[in-house]
Amino acid sequence: METLPRPRPPVVPPAFAPIPELDMVAYERIAREVLLLLGIDLSRYRPAQVWRRVNGFAAARGMPDADELMVRIRNDGALRQTFLDMLTINVSEFFRNPEIWQALAEQHLRPMLRSQNTVRIWSAGCSLGFEPFTIAMLAREIAPFAEVKILATDVDETSLSKARKGTFTEAQMAGVSPARRRRFFRLTDGKWQVQPEIQAPITFRRQDLVTDPCEGPFDIVVCRNVVIYFTEQAKADLYGRFRDCLRPGGILFLGATEAIPSARAFGLVPSGLSFYQRP
Repeated sequence: METLPRPRPPVVPPAFAPIPELDMVAYERIAREVLLLLGIDLSRYRPAQVWRRVNGFAAARGMPDADELMVRIRNDGALRQTFLDMLTINVSEFFRNPEIWQALAEQHLRPMLRSQNTVRIWSAGCSLGFEPFTIAMLAREIAPFAEVKILATDVDETSLSKARKGTFTEAQMAGVSPARRRRFFRLTDGKWQVQPEIQAPITFRRQDLVTDPCEGPFDIVVCRNVVIYFTEQAKADLYGRFRDCLRPGGILFLGATEAIPSARAFGLVPSGLSFYQRP
């Protein structure tokens, strides 16, 4: 009687392989490599989140583990850049949570533009530029001739390069109304180009939130959906730095789901959902 071959277990594609449990020894080894190769200090980030992202990135490219990934990015500049983009990317869009942006405009930005000669704003972790361009649009709508200076910073030079160009696809324009498109953009070769009046107030610059000095004082600091990736100690350090970068009466603007549990311990006072004021 012929013996049938035993069926082989199904092969799991690398992209769908389960992420191994967090190994702190391996994680610290990866963190040292990332600091050496990319200049990014992962000690301030939540290890579990970074571990999942790094190992998922490796598995999607058919690598057995993150150690193999580190070996590859040492010698592959393109892979190293792609990895950096993945590690530093922040999902954003124009007018994300529009009701909160409206609150910023009416409760904080409008009074400042009417009472001050110059309003200085810092967009910390600006990614592709959605937030600083959103701020510039709001400022022009409220006070077309007011002097507004916006510093937009990010640790990823690739994102900053794209932000400086000020061009966006149709999909990226989802949050921009038809009226704002007509006023603040022009359609060129299938992409939306920011008009010069919106680009003019913005200075894009590379900056590491954790290690680089602040260029305050600012009237408003916008840092939305960035600190959620940091450890509790790193968050505390950042809140203190943001407070120090604000002028008295200045506003810190966080993401819709972010909150500072003990804001007064950092010298900040809650001022509505997502807003904190330096007294």
